[in-house]
Amino acid sequence: MQASSTHRCLSTWLVAGLLFWPGAAARAGAVADVHVHYNWDQAELVDPAEAVRRLEAEGVVLAAVFSTPSDMARRLHQAAPGRVVPLYSPYVTPAARHTWYADESLPVRVREALAEGPYRGIGEVHLIPGIGPRRDNPVLGRLLALAREFRVPFVIHTEASDWRYFLPLCRRWREVRFQWAHAGGILPPAQVARLLAACPNVWADLSARDPWHYGGLTDEAGRLLPGWRQVLERFPRRFMVGSDPVWAAHEVERWDAANEGWDHLGRLWAFHRRWLEDLPADLRRRLVLDNALEFYGMARAASASSQ
Repeated sequence: MQASSTHRCLSTWLVAGLLFWPGAAARAGAVADVHVHYNWDQAELVDPAEAVRRLEAEGVVLAAVFSTPSDMARRLHQAAPGRVVPLYSPYVTPAARHTWYADESLPVRVREALAEGPYRGIGEVHLIPGIGPRRDNPVLGRLLALAREFRVPFVIHTEASDWRYFLPLCRRWREVRFQWAHAGGILPPAQVARLLAACPNVWADLSARDPWHYGGLTDEAGRLLPGWRQVLERFPRRFMVGSDPVWAAHEVERWDAANEGWDHLGRLWAFHRRWLEDLPADLRRRLVLDNALEFYGMARAASASSQ
């Protein structure tokens, strides 16, 4: 199947799912969660049906899901095909999180997954200085080329102390639509703004900016810090919101216990709703819904379907 036809088919079932739920995208409180993990050690506690129920309870009408292994995202999509957008992760096994970029066969599997469906993107992919991979890693380059060929998002997590670490990649791959996980993690708003200004092909998600992860987004009362508000108002179409339901993220994939991140989904969305309520309604809707629909191609497909 060619990349263009794959894009059309995937957009069709996504839109069909939203249209099947009357008024879902327009109802008050509807949100898109663009950073959802459903990993093997989370499925031990929450099965797909229960995960979908919790998404519904939070008003999530679009959930971009990545998982370890990638098949878990596919299973969640099967439970809610009109709500879940599955992405293919290079972490095909838990151990692959640290070795994927040395696996020269990985791009072949990614190509097959994107061609056959239902995967709608690639990610989340971590680039961490001193750990790996290098920005010129050939496996990473082939994955980025696939994102360009299939015209699907590439969710990238860059763990660095400066925005310029990401800059060579987003400039080199201008035709790739990047979702920048956690808006750069530890980076302050001024650095995030510099990257967005330099690379119009990058959208930032604000997942894990809560008090239990990176922080730095709000004050102690949960109100948005002034620097962030300025950046959101400057780039109103370039930010999205996600929950990132991985608890104790510094202890990823613990050997002795399952991850209880989905038990905190409501708490994570309550945090986001608190700082969002102080923004103008039109900007708030863009951040929690419209930008994600556009980024994942659903807004265009819905418009075409209605004509």
